[in-house]
Amino acid sequence: MIKAIIFDWGGVLAPCDNIIAATRLKKTFEFNENTFIKYYDEHEDNFVHTNEYKEFFSIISKKFNIPVGPIMKAVNVGALDENFEIAQKLSKKYKIYLLSNQIKFKTDYIRNTFDLNFFDKVFFSNEVGLKKPSEEIFQFILKKITQKPEDCIFTDDNLANITAAKKLEFSVILFKDLFNLKKDLATFSIDID
Repeated sequence: MIKAIIFDWGGVLAPCDNIIAATRLKKTFEFNENTFIKYYDEHEDNFVHTNEYKEFFSIISKKFNIPVGPIMKAVNVGALDENFEIAQKLSKKYKIYLLSNQIKFKTDYIRNTFDLNFFDKVFFSNEVGLKKPSEEIFQFILKKITQKPEDCIFTDDNLANITAAKKLEFSVILFKDLFNLKKDLATFSIDID
């Protein structure tokens, strides 16, 4: 029986910050967007389980010849996807958790900008010192939320994260879009409306 739903942030509840940043920066700077998105994603992963982020932005800045300030400004997303509202609605019937790989800079922005009070608990990788898709972070979460994996749905847009959770017997949803999220939740007898 599903008792809890664990959501990822970027790519599920909010747009991916590397894609947003590339789109915003392209208006002012000359670079290949696809290369930027891939490079950003690959290098961010080295910093998401630490409190260090200045070195990360410095690496991106040097690679693409873009000052650090505009990059940091570009990654902060002011608008949320409709999925954020769905998570809020589901919090009336289920335990709702957030599990996200984030650099400290982004975590601070999210906590200071958005109302996360409807989440029963929020887990950012840089705050817990672990990152997805490690088995350790999922075991850590289960211990903190005192739930069995089979009673939890984990939804993420990253296949590696979904695969890791599924190995531990979580019910999983690979997020594609809003339509499919509603359809996938319905397979667990979860109605959003």
